[in-house]
Amino acid sequence: MLWIKTFHILFVMSWVACVFTVPRILLHWKNAIEAKTDFAGIRILAIKFFRFGCVMAVLAMGFGVWLWFGYGFGGRWLHIKLTLVLLLLAHFLVAGYFIVRATKQGTFLGTVALKIYNEAPLLFIIPIIYLVLAKPS
Repeated sequence: MLWIKTFHILFVMSWVACVFTVPRILLHWKNAIEAKTDFAGIRILAIKFFRFGCVMAVLAMGFGVWLWFGYGFGGRWLHIKLTLVLLLLAHFLVAGYFIVRATKQGTFLGTVALKIYNEAPLLFIIPIIYLVLAKPS
């Protein structure tokens, strides 16, 4: 089970890196368009990071389910954690929508909104880490 936990943590770390990176790339993409500089590389980077994040999310959740079946379904903390993980996943998928919208329509959120959107996952990640470490009843 320790190997399963190790891979789960690895894939979660990789996914969370993408959760923070994709909105920041969108901000740089928006700034490049406003500065009338070449943004093709930034667009490709955003798409690749989002795809990589999707793969990491699926692997993290797959190994998480494996752990769930291995250790059991007990504890209210786990249900709260899973709710927060689903909210974090929704946040990430909305970033994917922003990429599609920027690619097709060239429209973005405002600069401040993108900065806030980039930092918002902390509202989910901090309680998730606390719940995993403390496992309150």
